[in-house]
Order: sequence, then structure tokens, then C-alpha cells
Amino acid sequence: MHNKLVIFDCFGVIMGDVAPVFLRKYLPEDVAAPLKEKLFVPADLGLVTYDELLTNMAEALGLDKEKMIPEWEKLFVLQQEIVPVIRRLRENYDIALLSNAPLGVVEGLIEKHGLGDLFDHKVISCNVKMVKPDERIYKYCISLFDKDFDEVYMVDDSFANLEHLPEIGIKPIHYSSVKDLEVLF
Repeated sequence: MHNKLVIFDCFGVIMGDVAPVFLRKYLPEDVAAPLKEKLFVPADLGLVTYDELLTNMAEALGLDKEKMIPEWEKLFVLQQEIVPVIRRLRENYDIALLSNAPLGVVEGLIEKHGLGDLFDHKVISCNVKMVKPDERIYKYCISLFDKDFDEVYMVDDSFANLEHLPEIGIKPIHYSSVKDLEVLF
């Protein structure tokens, strides 16, 4: 039994970043960021379907949805270098996945890339009706293990998702490359 937990974000850590990259292609940052919030939070909360999200995104960007989807899906790229690192971490840590995402997206990517065995638990925001950085979603993720941990780490590429974690006993690791995980070894 491990007494330490590492929680990984999906997009920007295990998979490449998707929404910000896609939106910034069509919009300046000051417009893309609020649009991302407006479009994705309802989908991440499970209030709109993934298909509705894509429809809304195409409309907001003035794109043909059917032409947009292949371009969008090209951004779903597995960051190959992190997989062996997570496998190695499993030797000394419990491992969880915690992602803000619409229904079916992360689950499909995990299946497509055969990553299911990397994680002891997977928490996807749309399934629990909570999104990061709400501290309740982190606490929920930890509670799935039904044990106390000496150390809990959260690996995320978003400062906003990490900023208040020390207040609830989680050590944040801001992720930009696998080198950021050396602190865990």
C-alpha cells in the first residue's frame, strides 16, 4: 500500500493542450480566454453534451462544424514521454487522473491509447458536476482512495488550478515537461 498520491491533469499534461491552442488560432488571447470559459465550463460540468460544445464552438468562431472537427481532433496528442514516468511513479505512489472535460472525451482517449492501467481512479468533471479549481473536486478525488495520505501532489499545467491547493494540503506541481516531475523521485 502506498501512502502518497499523485493526481494528474489530462490536457496540457498527459495529452497536449487543446482548447486554448485551438481558440488562439482564431482569436486573440484576450477574446479566446473568456470564450473558452463560456463554452467549456458548461460542458465540463456536464450541462451540455460534447456535440453541443462543438456546435457552440463552431458557431462562436464562424466555422463549419464538420470541417472544424478534424482540425480540433488533430490536437488530441498523447505526450508519449509522460507514460513511462507515470508507470515508474506507480511503484511508490497511488495515481489518479483528474480532468475538466466533457462526457466521453477523456474516457475515449484513455481507451484509444491504452492508458487505463496508469490510474487507480479517474475523475472527470462532467461526471461529478464539479470543475477545477473548486477544492471539492480535489477532495472528492482523494476520498475515492478511502485512506489517509502522507503526501498528495497535483500535476497541472494551469496555475489557476494549482494556486490554492496548499491551503487544502495538496502540493502543487506546475507542469511544463516531465522534468517538472523529478521532485517526485
